[in-house]
Amino acid sequence: MSGSRLLLPRRVTARQENYTRGADGVMNADEVAYLREAMPTMSVAGKFNAARKLRAHELAVWRASYSAAREPWQADRRPSPRGFLAPYGGYMKKPMPIPEIRGTTNRVCGLYPFPRSTEFISPGWPIGIQDETGAPLFYDAMAWFEAEMLSAPVGVVLGPNGFGKSTLGRQFVLGGLASGRHQIIPADIKPDYRRLCELLNDNHEGRQDGQVIEVGPGHGVLNPLDPTAYAWALDRLPDGHPAAGGLIAELHQTQLFNIEALVSLRRRAPLEDFESTAISSALGELYAGDRFSTARPPIISDLISQLEQPTEDMRYAVAAATAADFAHTTHRLLQSLKSLTVGMFGESFNGQTTTRLNLEAAMVDIDLSIINVHSGRDLRAAIIALTGMEAQAAVSARMTLADNGFMRRTVTDIHMDELSQLLDVGGSSQIKSLDRITRTQRTDGMTLKTYTHTVTDFTKVSGDITEQGKATGFISRSKITFTGPINGYEIDAQAGLIDYTDRERARLLSWTSAPPPAQTGHRTMPHPGKGRFIAKWGDDPDRPGLAFRTWISPLERALGIHDTNTGMRTD
Repeated sequence: MSGSRLLLPRRVTARQENYTRGADGVMNADEVAYLREAMPTMSVAGKFNAARKLRAHELAVWRASYSAAREPWQADRRPSPRGFLAPYGGYMKKPMPIPEIRGTTNRVCGLYPFPRSTEFISPGWPIGIQDETGAPLFYDAMAWFEAEMLSAPVGVVLGPNGFGKSTLGRQFVLGGLASGRHQIIPADIKPDYRRLCELLNDNHEGRQDGQVIEVGPGHGVLNPLDPTAYAWALDRLPDGHPAAGGLIAELHQTQLFNIEALVSLRRRAPLEDFESTAISSALGELYAGDRFSTARPPIISDLISQLEQPTEDMRYAVAAATAADFAHTTHRLLQSLKSLTVGMFGESFNGQTTTRLNLEAAMVDIDLSIINVHSGRDLRAAIIALTGMEAQAAVSARMTLADNGFMRRTVTDIHMDELSQLLDVGGSSQIKSLDRITRTQRTDGMTLKTYTHTVTDFTKVSGDITEQGKATGFISRSKITFTGPINGYEIDAQAGLIDYTDRERARLLSWTSAPPPAQTGHRTMPHPGKGRFIAKWGDDPDRPGLAFRTWISPLERALGIHDTNTGMRTD
């Protein structure tokens, strides 16, 4: 400073001796005005030092205003070059490679100042590399929704087996976890998400941030009359709290819906209206005394016993004058209910829930891999229907607690993988299950992603055109679609639901066929369609989508969260 003072005019030096900076680095307003006024008359070194001080002042002002706008958890933290490293912070945990260009020395030098890129820039988590520009593609359902790029955070991923649907899904899960949202995988068939969920428990603080729930014969029971999320929330509300009544009503409604879904799936036909009434009245009687509570809910056998011993109110509900009339009216219903108490269904549903859902876990993975893919087809579909409702119940219960100040308000991401296994068994109950989940996601505070193979999966639910329309209507309500390699037949089947330009159609078809081995020259060369998707969003059918390839970071590869081919290895 002494050397610079000799170069400054005497009046500036006098001012500099009195120059003081506040604790936050902000200069006095008079000093700022004087330096800006005197800069034209200063020497080169004087101008340099004055500009440096003004720049430091402007940076201090920005920091002060920025700190005032920060969240409470950011108060004692300063951002690193990659953001805030803190819970719910914006720390960039997955930096992607910078796009590279190649050119001659003369031409690359001539690009300066560099022109603005034509790449598509969006908020969110880095999920892939854009085909057209080689730039990163950022996506997050809530980030796009808050930026009004999507009118609802609902999407569907379509593509054949082995082309990376689940890998893309795990990218969505990673982005949701980094954003501080809860993740629920209601039906992990293979399992594809278990490894990632277990890694959440491998931390230095000893927290159990990931919960894995196994369901299947000999491994775990899922009681359809025990919506554990509502019970969990009721235990945390004070006695007599006004919100308890609403939770109890939702609990009973979910119990009824679960039983209806199981029975209709076994029958391949919906229940009669009087059968639903009989179940509802029987459930009311079960809770009338002190036999059952949220801590010890009834099981299917208890419901059957109550139906076999009807009360006067139960007889009135189905217009039965006598107990014999009631037994005759509900005989078919009892047959269906008893089919749920034997065999694989009995081992999976007729008992108390083995592991209750933890609403505080960052990620919950319900592992169904124990169920045989062929012999347990109906059982898998039944569990997918119930766990989907359980996930929605978790969101509703958490929102109720948050609304009343007993829990932090957050958003939950639900990922319905292998949806085709639910739709393949058919029945209106499956349409009803999916429809109930997709219509209230914004008010319930959740995002939804579904994963299946083709659009024709949605038409398998019923031979009735009206029922098929209800099922495929879900694709219309999905505000963003990710389509992997599909053939011409599937492209034509999607017409009216997802429309592609001629260029997109040609791109999708090119992804479906691999070159012959003689052209690859290397046995590990990836299939051209591996991890390739076209993202389309918005309501304009003529708007072109965005083609990209899913990108996996070296850390993800090292952790093995995307390695789903362990069963194909040999010794």
